Amino acid sequence: MLVWLPITLLAGCNSYELFRVTGFEQATFNNNADILFVIDSSGSMKEESSALALNFETFLGQLTSAEGSDVPRATLSDAVTNYVRESTENGSIIDYQLAITTTSANYSSGETAGVDEGEAGTLTGAFPVVKRGDDDVATEFRKNLICDTVYWKDSDLKSDPSYAPADDGSCPLPEGEEIPREYLNCLCPDGWVESEGAGNEEGLESALDTLCRASDDPPAECFDDDGDGSTDPGYPILPTDAGSIADFIRPEASTLVVIVTDEGDGSRRVANSDGDPTPYLDIFSQFPNRVRFAVIGPSYQDQDGTCLGGAQTWGVERYQIAAGATNGTYINLTDQSDGCAATDWGENLTKLGELLNNQLTSFPLQGVPDVATIRVYTDGKEIGESELVSGIVEDGTAVWDDGWTYDAAENAVSFHGSAVPGYNADVRIYYRPLGGIPRELPI
Repeated sequence: MLVWLPITLLAGCNSYELFRVTGFEQATFNNNADILFVIDSSGSMKEESSALALNFETFLGQLTSAEGSDVPRATLSDAVTNYVRESTENGSIIDYQLAITTTSANYSSGETAGVDEGEAGTLTGAFPVVKRGDDDVATEFRKNLICDTVYWKDSDLKSDPSYAPADDGSCPLPEGEEIPREYLNCLCPDGWVESEGAGNEEGLESALDTLCRASDDPPAECFDDDGDGSTDPGYPILPTDAGSIADFIRPEASTLVVIVTDEGDGSRRVANSDGDPTPYLDIFSQFPNRVRFAVIGPSYQDQDGTCLGGAQTWGVERYQIAAGATNGTYINLTDQSDGCAATDWGENLTKLGELLNNQLTSFPLQGVPDVATIRVYTDGKEIGESELVSGIVEDGTAVWDDGWTYDAAENAVSFHGSAVPGYNADVRIYYRPLGGIPRELPI
Protein backbone atom coordinates (compact mmCIF):
# COMPACT_ATOMS: atom_id res chain seq x y z
CA MET A 1 0.00 0.00 0.00
CA LEU A 2 1.31 3.43 -0.94
CA VAL A 3 1.28 5.84 1.95
CA TRP A 4 1.79 9.52 1.09
CA LEU A 5 3.07 11.56 3.98
CA PRO A 6 3.37 15.36 3.95
CA ILE A 7 6.19 16.96 5.83
CA THR A 8 6.74 20.69 6.42
CA LEU A 9 9.55 22.85 7.71
CA LEU A 10 10.20 22.58 11.43
CA ALA A 11 7.72 19.76 12.11
CA GLY A 12 8.50 18.07 15.42
CA CYS A 13 8.41 14.43 16.44
CA ASN A 14 4.80 14.56 17.66
CA SER A 15 3.64 15.93 14.30
CA TYR A 16 5.49 13.16 12.53
CA GLU A 17 3.65 10.54 14.56
CA LEU A 18 0.42 12.21 13.47
CA PHE A 19 1.55 12.02 9.83
CA ARG A 20 2.15 8.30 10.26
CA VAL A 21 -1.29 7.75 11.74
CA THR A 22 -3.45 9.94 9.50
CA GLY A 23 -1.48 9.66 6.27
CA PHE A 24 -2.12 13.31 5.48
CA GLU A 25 -1.73 16.73 7.05
CA GLN A 26 -1.68 20.22 5.59
CA ALA A 27 0.40 22.90 7.30
CA THR A 28 1.57 26.38 6.45
CA PHE A 29 5.24 27.09 5.90
CA ASN A 30 6.47 29.86 8.18
CA ASN A 31 9.65 31.87 8.12
CA ASN A 32 9.87 32.41 11.87
CA ALA A 33 13.38 32.26 13.33
CA ASP A 34 14.08 32.74 17.03
CA ILE A 35 17.79 33.54 17.36
CA LEU A 36 19.53 33.28 20.73
CA PHE A 37 23.03 34.75 21.02
CA VAL A 38 25.08 33.20 23.83
CA ILE A 39 27.94 35.63 24.42
CA ASP A 40 31.11 34.89 26.38
CA SER A 41 31.27 37.73 28.92
CA SER A 42 34.37 36.48 30.72
CA GLY A 43 37.58 38.44 31.09
CA SER A 44 39.26 36.38 28.37
CA MET A 45 37.06 38.07 25.76
CA LYS A 46 38.32 41.61 26.37
CA GLU A 47 40.35 41.67 23.13
CA GLU A 48 37.31 40.59 21.11
CA SER A 49 34.79 42.87 22.81
CA SER A 50 35.06 45.83 20.46
CA ALA A 51 35.10 43.72 17.28
CA LEU A 52 32.19 41.65 18.54
CA ALA A 53 30.02 44.67 19.29
CA LEU A 54 30.86 46.61 16.12
CA ASN A 55 30.49 43.72 13.70
CA PHE A 56 27.37 42.20 15.19
CA GLU A 57 25.58 45.55 15.14
CA THR A 58 26.46 46.04 11.51
CA PHE A 59 25.31 42.58 10.51
CA LEU A 60 22.02 42.95 12.34
CA GLY A 61 21.54 46.35 10.77
CA GLN A 62 21.82 44.64 7.38
CA LEU A 63 19.32 41.98 8.45
CA THR A 64 16.85 44.54 9.78
CA SER A 65 15.50 45.81 6.44
CA ALA A 66 15.47 45.10 2.75
CA GLU A 67 17.67 48.13 2.20
CA GLY A 68 20.32 46.97 4.68
CA SER A 69 22.21 49.19 7.08
CA ASP A 70 22.77 52.80 6.08
CA VAL A 71 25.80 53.03 8.38
CA PRO A 72 29.13 52.79 6.46
CA ARG A 73 31.62 50.41 8.10
CA ALA A 74 35.09 50.75 6.60
CA THR A 75 36.45 48.25 9.12
CA LEU A 76 34.43 45.37 7.65
CA SER A 77 35.51 43.46 4.59
CA ASP A 78 33.61 43.58 1.33
CA ALA A 79 32.20 40.17 2.27
CA VAL A 80 29.42 41.72 4.30
CA THR A 81 28.50 44.19 1.55
CA ASN A 82 28.49 41.45 -1.06
CA TYR A 83 26.45 39.17 1.16
CA VAL A 84 23.85 41.85 1.77
CA ARG A 85 23.57 42.74 -1.89
CA GLU A 86 23.15 39.12 -2.93
CA SER A 87 20.92 37.80 -0.16
CA THR A 88 19.03 40.72 1.34
CA GLU A 89 15.83 39.77 -0.45
CA ASN A 90 15.75 36.44 1.37
CA GLY A 91 16.89 37.91 4.67
CA SER A 92 14.23 40.58 4.53
CA ILE A 93 11.44 38.01 4.80
CA ILE A 94 12.76 36.16 7.85
CA ASP A 95 10.37 36.96 10.69
CA TYR A 96 13.04 36.94 13.37
CA GLN A 97 13.29 37.48 17.10
CA LEU A 98 16.66 38.18 18.74
CA ALA A 99 17.73 37.70 22.34
CA ILE A 100 21.01 37.50 24.25
CA THR A 101 22.22 35.50 27.22
CA THR A 102 25.78 34.80 28.36
CA THR A 103 27.95 31.73 28.93
CA SER A 104 27.68 32.30 32.71
CA ALA A 105 25.56 29.58 34.28
CA ASN A 106 27.32 29.42 37.62
CA TYR A 107 24.35 29.49 40.00
CA SER A 108 23.95 25.90 41.09
CA SER A 109 21.17 25.83 43.70
CA GLY A 110 18.48 27.78 45.47
CA GLU A 111 16.04 30.41 44.29
CA THR A 112 17.18 32.30 41.22
CA ALA A 113 15.55 35.68 41.86
CA GLY A 114 18.95 37.16 42.64
CA VAL A 115 20.66 35.95 39.47
CA ASP A 116 22.33 38.78 37.61
CA GLU A 117 21.06 39.72 34.16
CA GLY A 118 22.33 37.28 31.56
CA GLU A 119 23.26 34.54 34.02
CA ALA A 120 21.74 31.06 34.15
CA GLY A 121 19.85 31.52 30.90
CA THR A 122 18.20 34.86 31.67
CA LEU A 123 18.13 37.46 28.92
CA THR A 124 20.06 40.72 28.89
CA GLY A 125 18.96 44.24 28.10
CA ALA A 126 16.12 46.70 28.48
CA PHE A 127 14.46 45.09 25.43
CA PRO A 128 15.16 41.37 26.13
CA VAL A 129 13.34 40.09 23.05
CA VAL A 130 13.99 42.27 20.00
CA LYS A 131 11.47 41.63 17.25
CA ARG A 132 11.31 42.31 13.55
CA GLY A 133 9.01 45.29 13.19
CA ASP A 134 10.12 47.04 16.39
CA ASP A 135 10.61 50.79 15.96
CA ASP A 136 14.41 50.52 16.01
CA VAL A 137 15.57 46.92 15.95
CA ALA A 138 19.26 47.68 15.41
CA THR A 139 19.52 50.15 18.28
CA GLU A 140 17.57 47.94 20.70
CA PHE A 141 19.81 44.97 19.99
CA ARG A 142 22.97 47.09 20.00
CA LYS A 143 22.16 48.43 23.46
CA ASN A 144 21.41 44.95 24.79
CA LEU A 145 24.75 43.73 23.49
CA ILE A 146 27.03 46.67 24.25
CA CYS A 147 25.47 48.08 27.41
CA ASP A 148 24.22 44.94 29.14
CA THR A 149 26.24 41.96 27.88
CA VAL A 150 29.84 42.62 26.79
CA TYR A 151 32.37 43.02 29.63
CA TRP A 152 34.27 46.30 29.41
CA LYS A 153 37.37 46.60 31.55
CA ASP A 154 37.55 50.26 32.52
CA SER A 155 41.34 50.48 32.41
CA ASP A 156 41.41 49.07 28.85
CA LEU A 157 39.00 51.57 27.34
CA LYS A 158 40.52 54.06 24.96
CA SER A 159 39.43 57.69 24.73
CA ASP A 160 38.35 59.51 21.57
CA PRO A 161 37.73 63.21 22.37
CA SER A 162 36.57 63.79 18.79
CA TYR A 163 33.60 61.46 19.19
CA ALA A 164 30.27 63.27 19.56
CA PRO A 165 26.59 62.33 19.45
CA ALA A 166 24.62 63.22 16.35
CA ASP A 167 22.49 66.35 16.29
CA ASP A 168 19.39 64.29 17.07
CA GLY A 169 21.04 62.77 20.14
CA SER A 170 21.65 59.36 18.56
CA CYS A 171 25.03 57.64 18.88
CA PRO A 172 26.78 56.98 15.55
CA LEU A 173 29.18 54.07 15.43
CA PRO A 174 32.77 55.13 16.19
CA GLU A 175 35.49 55.08 13.57
CA GLY A 176 38.17 52.41 13.77
CA GLU A 177 38.08 48.98 15.35
CA GLU A 178 37.81 49.84 19.03
CA ILE A 179 34.94 51.23 21.07
CA PRO A 180 35.95 54.37 22.96
CA ARG A 181 34.66 55.46 26.36
CA GLU A 182 32.81 58.41 24.75
CA TYR A 183 30.71 56.07 22.63
CA LEU A 184 29.80 53.98 25.66
CA ASN A 185 28.84 57.13 27.56
CA CYS A 186 26.54 58.11 24.70
CA LEU A 187 24.93 54.74 24.09
CA CYS A 188 24.79 53.60 27.72
CA PRO A 189 23.98 56.64 29.90
CA ASP A 190 23.05 54.33 32.78
CA GLY A 191 26.42 52.56 32.63
CA TRP A 192 27.75 49.34 31.16
CA VAL A 193 28.95 45.95 32.37
CA GLU A 194 32.19 46.33 34.34
CA SER A 195 32.29 42.91 36.03
CA GLU A 196 33.31 39.83 34.09
CA GLY A 197 31.20 36.72 33.76
CA ALA A 198 32.00 33.25 35.04
CA GLY A 199 35.43 31.87 34.25
CA ASN A 200 33.89 28.50 33.37
CA GLU A 201 32.04 29.18 30.13
CA GLU A 202 28.94 26.95 29.84
CA GLY A 203 27.51 27.78 26.43
CA LEU A 204 25.40 24.64 26.02
CA GLU A 205 24.02 24.83 29.56
CA SER A 206 23.18 28.52 29.20
CA ALA A 207 21.36 27.93 25.91
CA LEU A 208 19.42 25.06 27.47
CA ASP A 209 18.54 27.16 30.51
CA THR A 210 17.11 29.87 28.25
CA LEU A 211 14.96 27.39 26.32
CA CYS A 212 13.78 25.84 29.59
CA ARG A 213 12.81 29.27 30.88
CA ALA A 214 11.06 30.10 27.59
CA SER A 215 8.92 26.96 27.65
CA ASP A 216 5.77 26.50 29.73
CA ASP A 217 6.28 22.76 29.67
CA PRO A 218 10.00 22.04 29.24
CA PRO A 219 11.56 18.57 29.44
CA ALA A 220 12.01 17.32 32.99
CA GLU A 221 15.74 17.06 32.27
CA CYS A 222 15.91 20.85 32.45
CA PHE A 223 15.94 20.42 36.21
CA ASP A 224 17.27 16.90 36.84
CA ASP A 225 19.44 14.44 35.02
CA ASP A 226 17.14 11.43 34.77
CA GLY A 227 13.76 12.98 34.09
CA ASP A 228 12.12 11.67 37.25
CA GLY A 229 10.96 15.14 38.30
CA SER A 230 13.32 15.55 41.23
CA THR A 231 15.25 18.81 41.37
CA ASP A 232 18.98 18.34 41.12
CA PRO A 233 20.84 21.11 42.98
CA GLY A 234 23.64 20.90 40.42
CA TYR A 235 21.52 22.70 37.83
CA PRO A 236 21.08 26.46 37.85
CA ILE A 237 17.31 26.76 37.42
CA LEU A 238 14.23 25.38 39.16
CA PRO A 239 10.88 24.10 37.86
CA THR A 240 9.35 27.40 38.97
CA ASP A 241 11.50 29.15 36.33
CA ALA A 242 9.65 27.41 33.49
CA GLY A 243 7.75 29.95 31.44
CA SER A 244 9.54 32.91 33.03
CA ILE A 245 10.70 34.11 29.59
CA ALA A 246 7.56 34.88 27.63
CA ASP A 247 7.04 34.98 23.86
CA PHE A 248 10.62 34.21 22.78
CA ILE A 249 10.24 30.66 21.49
CA ARG A 250 7.26 30.63 19.12
CA PRO A 251 5.35 27.54 17.96
CA GLU A 252 6.91 25.99 14.85
CA ALA A 253 9.67 28.62 14.66
CA SER A 254 13.22 27.54 13.95
CA THR A 255 15.53 28.08 16.93
CA LEU A 256 19.08 29.12 16.11
CA VAL A 257 21.60 29.29 18.97
CA VAL A 258 24.67 31.42 18.12
CA ILE A 259 27.52 30.93 20.62
CA VAL A 260 30.41 33.43 20.49
CA THR A 261 33.43 32.55 22.63
CA ASP A 262 37.18 32.12 22.66
CA GLU A 263 36.89 29.12 24.98
CA GLY A 264 35.48 25.61 24.72
CA ASP A 265 32.36 24.42 26.46
CA GLY A 266 32.56 23.63 30.17
CA SER A 267 28.90 22.79 30.72
CA ARG A 268 28.21 20.78 33.84
CA ARG A 269 26.14 17.88 32.50
CA VAL A 270 29.18 16.41 30.73
CA ALA A 271 32.32 15.42 32.62
CA ASN A 272 35.47 17.46 32.12
CA SER A 273 37.67 15.95 29.37
CA ASP A 274 34.59 14.47 27.64
CA GLY A 275 34.09 16.06 24.22
CA ASP A 276 30.74 14.38 23.52
CA PRO A 277 27.75 16.78 23.93
CA THR A 278 25.14 14.04 23.39
CA PRO A 279 23.51 14.50 26.84
CA TYR A 280 22.69 18.09 25.83
CA LEU A 281 21.66 17.24 22.27
CA ASP A 282 19.26 14.62 23.62
CA ILE A 283 17.53 17.24 25.77
CA PHE A 284 17.42 19.84 22.99
CA SER A 285 15.76 17.25 20.74
CA GLN A 286 12.84 17.02 23.19
CA PHE A 287 11.74 20.59 22.51
CA PRO A 288 9.05 20.78 19.81
CA ASN A 289 11.04 23.25 17.70
CA ARG A 290 14.13 22.34 15.73
CA VAL A 291 17.31 23.69 17.38
CA ARG A 292 20.46 24.45 15.36
CA PHE A 293 23.84 25.63 16.63
CA ALA A 294 26.18 28.16 15.06
CA VAL A 295 29.43 28.66 16.96
CA ILE A 296 32.12 31.29 16.44
CA GLY A 297 34.90 29.83 18.53
CA PRO A 298 38.54 28.70 18.85
CA SER A 299 40.26 27.12 15.88
CA TYR A 300 40.84 23.41 16.33
CA GLN A 301 41.15 20.95 13.46
CA ASP A 302 42.95 17.71 12.73
CA GLN A 303 44.12 17.31 16.33
CA ASP A 304 46.27 20.42 15.96
CA GLY A 305 45.98 22.60 19.07
CA THR A 306 48.24 25.37 17.80
CA CYS A 307 45.53 28.04 17.75
CA LEU A 308 43.45 26.97 20.73
CA GLY A 309 44.85 29.60 23.06
CA GLY A 310 43.75 28.57 26.53
CA ALA A 311 40.78 26.51 25.34
CA GLN A 312 40.56 22.80 26.08
CA THR A 313 40.36 20.53 23.03
CA TRP A 314 37.46 18.54 24.46
CA GLY A 315 35.49 21.73 25.11
CA VAL A 316 35.93 22.89 21.51
CA GLU A 317 34.99 19.42 20.25
CA ARG A 318 31.66 19.70 22.07
CA TYR A 319 30.77 22.82 20.12
CA GLN A 320 31.98 21.40 16.82
CA ILE A 321 29.95 18.21 17.30
CA ALA A 322 26.85 20.15 18.37
CA ALA A 323 27.07 22.34 15.26
CA GLY A 324 27.57 19.37 12.96
CA ALA A 325 24.86 17.23 14.54
CA THR A 326 22.24 19.96 14.14
CA ASN A 327 23.21 20.99 10.57
CA GLY A 328 24.56 24.26 11.92
CA THR A 329 28.03 25.73 11.42
CA TYR A 330 31.30 26.15 13.30
CA ILE A 331 33.33 29.27 12.44
CA ASN A 332 36.94 29.65 13.55
CA LEU A 333 38.01 32.80 15.37
CA THR A 334 41.58 32.34 14.14
CA ASP A 335 43.27 31.04 10.99
CA GLN A 336 45.66 28.15 11.58
CA SER A 337 47.19 28.60 8.13
CA ASP A 338 48.06 32.23 8.91
CA GLY A 339 49.88 31.95 12.21
CA CYS A 340 46.68 32.00 14.25
CA ALA A 341 45.75 35.48 12.98
CA ALA A 342 42.19 36.57 13.68
CA THR A 343 39.78 35.59 10.94
CA ASP A 344 37.84 38.30 9.13
CA TRP A 345 34.67 39.12 11.01
CA GLY A 346 32.96 40.14 7.80
CA GLU A 347 33.50 36.67 6.37
CA ASN A 348 32.47 35.05 9.64
CA LEU A 349 29.19 36.93 9.66
CA THR A 350 28.62 36.12 6.01
CA LYS A 351 28.73 32.43 6.93
CA LEU A 352 26.30 33.05 9.76
CA GLY A 353 24.01 34.96 7.42
CA GLU A 354 24.06 32.10 4.92
CA LEU A 355 22.92 29.75 7.66
CA LEU A 356 20.11 32.13 8.61
CA ASN A 357 18.92 32.42 5.03
CA ASN A 358 19.05 28.65 4.69
CA GLN A 359 16.10 28.60 7.12
CA LEU A 360 14.02 29.69 4.13
CA THR A 361 15.22 27.11 1.64
CA SER A 362 15.87 23.81 3.43
CA PHE A 363 13.06 21.59 4.70
CA PRO A 364 14.33 18.78 6.97
CA LEU A 365 12.34 15.56 6.65
CA GLN A 366 11.47 13.48 9.69
CA GLY A 367 11.65 10.20 7.77
CA VAL A 368 13.93 8.88 5.03
CA PRO A 369 12.03 9.02 1.72
CA ASP A 370 11.93 6.90 -1.38
CA VAL A 371 13.38 9.78 -3.41
CA ALA A 372 11.54 8.73 -6.57
CA THR A 373 8.20 9.35 -4.84
CA ILE A 374 8.88 12.93 -3.62
CA ARG A 375 6.39 15.50 -4.91
CA VAL A 376 6.48 19.15 -3.84
CA TYR A 377 3.73 21.78 -3.94
CA THR A 378 3.81 25.49 -3.11
CA ASP A 379 0.47 27.30 -2.85
CA GLY A 380 -1.16 24.40 -4.66
CA LYS A 381 1.26 24.42 -7.61
CA GLU A 382 3.59 21.47 -8.12
CA ILE A 383 7.28 22.43 -8.19
CA GLY A 384 9.60 20.45 -10.43
CA GLU A 385 12.92 18.93 -9.45
CA SER A 386 15.98 21.11 -10.14
CA GLU A 387 18.63 20.27 -12.69
CA LEU A 388 22.34 20.90 -12.17
CA VAL A 389 23.48 23.98 -14.11
CA SER A 390 27.17 23.98 -13.16
CA GLY A 391 29.62 22.99 -10.44
CA ILE A 392 30.08 19.82 -8.43
CA VAL A 393 27.61 18.63 -5.80
CA GLU A 394 30.20 16.93 -3.61
CA ASP A 395 32.40 19.99 -3.08
CA GLY A 396 29.53 22.41 -2.54
CA THR A 397 29.95 24.39 -5.78
CA ALA A 398 26.75 23.14 -7.41
CA VAL A 399 24.45 25.69 -9.05
CA TRP A 400 20.87 24.54 -9.67
CA ASP A 401 18.07 25.90 -11.79
CA ASP A 402 14.65 26.75 -10.31
CA GLY A 403 13.08 23.90 -8.37
CA TRP A 404 14.01 21.55 -5.54
CA THR A 405 16.69 18.99 -4.74
CA TYR A 406 16.95 16.26 -2.10
CA ASP A 407 20.03 16.31 0.14
CA ALA A 408 20.61 12.81 1.52
CA ALA A 409 23.29 13.99 3.98
CA GLU A 410 20.79 16.31 5.69
CA ASN A 411 17.67 14.35 4.75
CA ALA A 412 16.12 17.58 3.53
CA VAL A 413 14.41 19.05 0.50
CA SER A 414 16.04 22.32 -0.58
CA PHE A 415 14.53 24.98 -2.85
CA HIS A 416 16.46 26.95 -5.44
CA GLY A 417 16.02 30.16 -7.44
CA SER A 418 12.49 31.41 -7.98
CA ALA A 419 11.11 28.25 -6.35
CA VAL A 420 12.12 29.46 -2.86
CA PRO A 421 8.76 29.83 -1.07
CA GLY A 422 7.46 33.30 -0.33
CA TYR A 423 6.62 34.47 3.16
CA ASN A 424 4.19 32.04 4.88
CA ALA A 425 3.57 30.15 1.65
CA ASP A 426 1.57 26.93 1.84
CA VAL A 427 4.19 24.22 1.28
CA ARG A 428 3.49 20.51 1.13
CA ILE A 429 6.05 17.78 0.52
CA TYR A 430 4.71 14.29 -0.08
CA TYR A 431 6.75 11.10 -0.14
CA ARG A 432 6.68 7.41 0.59
CA PRO A 433 8.98 6.50 3.52
CA LEU A 434 11.51 3.75 3.00
CA GLY A 435 10.73 2.09 6.32
CA GLY A 436 8.20 1.98 9.10
CA ILE A 437 4.60 0.84 9.36
CA PRO A 438 1.74 3.17 10.36
CA ARG A 439 0.81 2.34 13.94
CA GLU A 440 -2.51 2.39 15.72
CA LEU A 441 -3.94 5.61 17.10
CA PRO A 442 -2.70 6.22 20.66
CA ILE A 443 -6.23 7.03 21.87
